Amino acid sequence: MLHFKMLGTAAGGGVPQWNCACSLCALARESPETVKPRLQLQAIVSSDGEGWYLLNASPDLRFQIEANPELQPDPRNGRRSTPIRGIVLTSADLDQILGVLLLREFQPLTLYATALVRKTLEANSFFRMLERVPNQLAWVEIVPGQPFELGHSGIRCTPIPLAGSLPFYARELDTGETGQASLGLLLEHEGRRIAYTPTVPEITPELKEFYRGADAAFVDGTFWSDAELNCTHAGTPMARAIGHVPLGGEDGTIALLREVDFQRRIFVHINNTNPILDPRRDAYRAVIEAGWEIADDGWQLDRS
Repeated sequence: MLHFKMLGTAAGGGVPQWNCACSLCALARESPETVKPRLQLQAIVSSDGEGWYLLNASPDLRFQIEANPELQPDPRNGRRSTPIRGIVLTSADLDQILGVLLLREFQPLTLYATALVRKTLEANSFFRMLERVPNQLAWVEIVPGQPFELGHSGIRCTPIPLAGSLPFYARELDTGETGQASLGLLLEHEGRRIAYTPTVPEITPELKEFYRGADAAFVDGTFWSDAELNCTHAGTPMARAIGHVPLGGEDGTIALLREVDFQRRIFVHINNTNPILDPRRDAYRAVIEAGWEIADDGWQLDRS
């Protein structure tokens, strides 16, 4: 059985965002039954429900572990143990890697990453906290387009290269290796297929083919419109300029993927400014009427 669970579904900063008093963040604080609070993006996958693999490592990871018993240590396995078998890093974005530092308590970890993402992390002295004892950290190199197995789980993972470069803090390390900085993942087990792309910089024919036939596709739902951030905070960049295709409009994700055949299509990585967070808004209704789902924290897909 392929187990898949979203522990967090928000973009960086979560919902509500700590420094934001926009209408959506205000509703998340004052009326959480209307706009649900969300932790930052985090997904987990397992083939047996006992050993779990993290897809990236959220800044909210400690809270997410404590809120989800399947990720907590079992006393029957001794005083120190974890059901977390490994972490797949699809980029070096801070929202995807900061959680790794929270797992520094002398716990052996396996990290799956491209050579470029590994180089980026190792260039930061903070990550030396993960190498204080022998064999504390084991790296498995990801090569875009080449499938690999997640440990001994039987889950086949194919990394799909996406457009994009290293994040701002590490631009000087970018050597221009195509597809090394940002990845989508195709997860397969016993005939089931999950496409995981929480960041989508552009909708290409190759990406459409990647989604085709998936049992479920988790797709970048960061922004509804290209100018959304700028409407909330003047001077901020457009959605596409920071690597996110907006959902709405004739050149948005919903329209561009309308004809692609995949069973379930689910938006994740939703920014605090996105009107689809409020089920009373037109944008929310447009998503649902187009056949899309909006994942909440705790959303699960278990398929036999």
